Amino acid sequence: MFDIDYFRQTHRDYEKLGLAPWAVNEKPPLVIRQAWVSRLVADYHAWHAQIVPHFPDYYLAVWLFEPESGRSQLVAGLEDRKTLYENFFGPEANLPFPTEYQQLPGVTELHWTARAQVEAYWPEDFAELGSWGLNRPHWEAETADGEPFFTVQVGWVWVGQKPV
Repeated sequence: MFDIDYFRQTHRDYEKLGLAPWAVNEKPPLVIRQAWVSRLVADYHAWHAQIVPHFPDYYLAVWLFEPESGRSQLVAGLEDRKTLYENFFGPEANLPFPTEYQQLPGVTELHWTARAQVEAYWPEDFAELGSWGLNRPHWEAETADGEPFFTVQVGWVWVGQKPV
């Protein structure tokens, strides 16, 4: 349940669904994943109805991760959290929304954008990844302090939001 007072104080809220008996990196059966997506989308619409009257500028999205569907969640943010969430993922990609979710209630009311799911590694940690890291899309970047690090794409995330 969305707590508007908590959201006003912390500028963030999220909802993750339980995974038991699956681990985050396991892929539950399709019927379970569809139930999760249906719940996240339904809650998105409920949260949207509560946020809009109180906040003109906000971030609200369903994040559907692939292959680690257990990371999927509903995320809301204000101010600095809004900016953080808007820039949380890597580049956009022209990938279709997964067909197994396209017919679920409320899904077509959202605009879905595929984004690269990335993780950052210090150079020594990236070197330890070996061929796993080298065989994935990756690029070198720098922190605000000029320290080098590597960004590695580990999957995809579909970001679902109300059309602008």
